[in-house]
Amino acid sequence: MTAAASPPLSPGYTESMLAAESANRDHVTRLVAGCEGSAELVAHTAALRLYLRVPHFLTEWTVDPRRRAAISRALALDIVSMKLLDDLMDDDTGLDRVELACVGMRLHLRALHELQSLARDPGAVTDILERDAVHLGAGQIRTKRSRARNLEEWRDHASTYGAAFLGRYGDLAVACGDVGDPAGAVRRFAEAFAMIITMADDLTDYERHGEREGNLAHLMRTGEVPEREVRDMLEELRGAALAAVGARPAAPALVPVIHLYTDDVSNRLLPRHSRR
Repeated sequence: MTAAASPPLSPGYTESMLAAESANRDHVTRLVAGCEGSAELVAHTAALRLYLRVPHFLTEWTVDPRRRAAISRALALDIVSMKLLDDLMDDDTGLDRVELACVGMRLHLRALHELQSLARDPGAVTDILERDAVHLGAGQIRTKRSRARNLEEWRDHASTYGAAFLGRYGDLAVACGDVGDPAGAVRRFAEAFAMIITMADDLTDYERHGEREGNLAHLMRTGEVPEREVRDMLEELRGAALAAVGARPAAPALVPVIHLYTDDVSNRLLPRHSRR
């Protein structure tokens, strides 16, 4: 647990973050409704707050505000399309599965069009998506086939549906942005931050969806994974994310974001599942 409270997000950053989230929500829900998505599906996508917000973090390195907003909207489309695919596989939303498949595909194709129109090299967009699709697909199959029994296996699974998933959107943000990223800092931030929010999801889903087998909170509660090891991993991920945003070209506005989400896991979520 960190000794100091998380530094607050500045009012200016909070305003810009929420404005981007709102613009992304409008863009996504307009397309969902436009391809005959039900009112329930429109509401479902509108409620995906972090999915709609995280593109703003990934585009922090893009200088031109209009380009940044356009990239953020396109990333949000594809991120939500993949969320709908995940909902289809999990079949736990009560939404029509045909609708999830058709609308998800429509959002993905529209996102592809928008990203390629923004990229310096349009071919890089499909290269990134195809490269990571192999890792993501294999990881999803492996996760469903064999649930994690310890922290090493949990981290291996999460490195696919968490880190690799968001990492590719970091690469896409760079491919479409106006600042180069020779050190891969954007992807390194995306992967570390993704693991932090994946931990948060697992710890929350223990109670929210009653997840047990392979769930990180369940592994902690049953004694398979000591809390100390989970905290060590969390602090390792915090350090990796901070190092990424500190690399040139730096993105100092993300420092409070990293602390905010990491400290939420450390101070609010982990104590719920402590065996002490």
